[in-house]
Amino acid sequence: MKKTFVVIILFFLTFSFSYSQDSKSSIETIKSTLTSDKYQKRQELQNKIVYNDSRISPKDSVLNIPEEEKENPNKKSVFLGGVLSGLIPGAGEFYAKTYLKGAIFLAAEVGLWIAYTIYQKKGDHQTDFYQNYANQNWDMRKYAQWLKDQGFPKSSDININNPDDVLRAEINACEEVNFSHTLPPWGEQQYYEVIGKYQNFISGWSTANPSLINKNNYLDYKMPQVDQYMWDRQRANTFYNDGSLMLTGVIINHLLSIADGAWSVTRYNNRLDVKTNINVQGEYSYVMQKTVLIPHLNLSVIF
Repeated sequence: MKKTFVVIILFFLTFSFSYSQDSKSSIETIKSTLTSDKYQKRQELQNKIVYNDSRISPKDSVLNIPEEEKENPNKKSVFLGGVLSGLIPGAGEFYAKTYLKGAIFLAAEVGLWIAYTIYQKKGDHQTDFYQNYANQNWDMRKYAQWLKDQGFPKSSDININNPDDVLRAEINACEEVNFSHTLPPWGEQQYYEVIGKYQNFISGWSTANPSLINKNNYLDYKMPQVDQYMWDRQRANTFYNDGSLMLTGVIINHLLSIADGAWSVTRYNNRLDVKTNINVQGEYSYVMQKTVLIPHLNLSVIF
């Protein structure tokens, strides 16, 4: 009986000692946790908030969400905007929903093509006019006769009764010796230019008097008929030049629209890019005479 009692007492003493050691170890672990910097900082902020400690710093924050970038779900292709404007000026701007600029580029494109068509038609009409006039009022055989009458070198080989092609070849042989230009084939653009531009052809016009035009004065001889003809021809060229200017405008309009289309899409993509920053800060309230927590929301919208 005594032995049994002694064993029980030893058991309880051993258990108590072990429990005491384990408790001390747990307490030391808790103390170590409590003394960590992170826990202490959190505990300080909690105490300030719970007990309305006026010493709370404006920089203290219990919630600080980093700045985020939100992707625009309706983002458009910059490349596609440029391509569309290259094909049809203004299309890239419409794609980027800048309708006013798109309408301006499109209207410019249509207007330039209309102007080009008008000038081309005017040029064609004026060309037909002066060429028909030349066909009726300038005579190769009259010109050939004048060459023979004035006795230009190799003019003796000219036979005005020969067919047109043969006669023109004979005239060219004489011109190569005496003048800077020869007579091109009938109907060519150069043909209608030289008969009015160079003085040696002046005697072939209907109002020319060959007896008054000779070797000595043909270079300075002036005729209103020729002046009018050259003015009519120049007018046709002016219409064509204006048409070419319209085509240049078309090219420039395309290039500008390509650049603006890509830029407009870029602006469209940036227009809805929103950046946010949310945090809660402690600030001292003079009305309440204590520090209070105030949420702050920073919203940044890029246009």
